[in-house]
Amino acid sequence: MFYLIVATICFSLSFGLIKDQLSILPAEFVVFCRLFIAFLIFLPFFKKLTVDIHLKTMCIGIIQFGLMYMLFIKAFGYLQGNEIAILTTTTPIFVAIWSCLFGEKFKFIYIFCILASVVGAGIIVWNNIDFYAIVKGIFLMECCNCAFALGQVLWKKFVGKNDVNLMASAYLGSLLFVAPFMFMGVDVASITLSKGQILSLLYLSVVPTGIGFWLWNKGAQYVRYSTLAIMNNLKIPLGVIFAILIFHEKINIINFCVGSLIILSAFLILQKSENSTKKY
Repeated sequence: MFYLIVATICFSLSFGLIKDQLSILPAEFVVFCRLFIAFLIFLPFFKKLTVDIHLKTMCIGIIQFGLMYMLFIKAFGYLQGNEIAILTTTTPIFVAIWSCLFGEKFKFIYIFCILASVVGAGIIVWNNIDFYAIVKGIFLMECCNCAFALGQVLWKKFVGKNDVNLMASAYLGSLLFVAPFMFMGVDVASITLSKGQILSLLYLSVVPTGIGFWLWNKGAQYVRYSTLAIMNNLKIPLGVIFAILIFHEKINIINFCVGSLIILSAFLILQKSENSTKKY
């Protein structure tokens, strides 16, 4: 659980930072830079394991990091940071769907907690959404959530405890996926980065993309799929707090308090249920 909480904190600053500094840059360029730097971070930890496990990890990386990030960054061209935040609240539903397809059995209380967390996160930024104006952005984000959820479930099921030794393989797979879009569709020579954009790219590459995803996938090994689904939405209230304090965005305080309380209640109910069965 500790790994998931720390990872959530790492992710929470991303929404406002991307919209404020990087949304005007080509999505392919931003994604490639983040994945390449993250790959370099984990390259020293690379361990020679079986070819099969490395190939599986590369394929998971294509889905969880490559495809997900391409869709995620492109969505900022149509949506505001808060709108991105609310649309990530459907990720737990996709986690539930994918985990059921891979054999996990969900009790009613798990589904209830997952749906409650979605409702709570939605309440926080509901008034910022204009569904008729952002259809493309919504479609991109739902596909993004589906890819990220599938990657989490596959990592938990197939990778095991060799996570740090396999992160380089996951990022390599995602780089191979993104590279053709990057080099065929982006005029890199024409891109000029400000100091703020360079620092933002470095932070996002090292903290959320590098450290954050390693912590998330590692933490996923020690919790149920239901807990993993709930934890996906704890980043929403944290992201809103950062948006207020750092990027000076305006929110509805009542919505924020009510939504955060619902998410926290769902999380505590879920934990109590799991403690009572002594299964994690």
